[in-house]
Amino acid sequence: MDEPDTGRRLVELLPSQMAALRLFLGLAGRLRVPVAAGLAEQARTARCDRSARRWLLYLTAEQMESVAYGFWLHRMTGSAMEANHFARNYGITHHPAPHSRSVARL
Repeated sequence: MDEPDTGRRLVELLPSQMAALRLFLGLAGRLRVPVAAGLAEQARTARCDRSARRWLLYLTAEQMESVAYGFWLHRMTGSAMEANHFARNYGITHHPAPHSRSVARL
């Protein structure tokens, strides 16, 4: 995993981000939005750079969007740091689609 495949980008995650990603991947079978193909394998084979205290993954754009979704879900549990840090470093955030509200008419 030293060089990215074509179409992949090096992503460096903090330990707390990697923990949140693993939690997200563990919930994959119960989520309405599926995890991007290959993301679980990339997380499983991620390399830890101990000197930089970062986990190194090579992800596709689709996988990065899936990570952003996972961090958005994690934000709903109370910790926004992982999502904010990812957005700041990679410019990717998850914005849930607005759902239409039915207006009650009297």
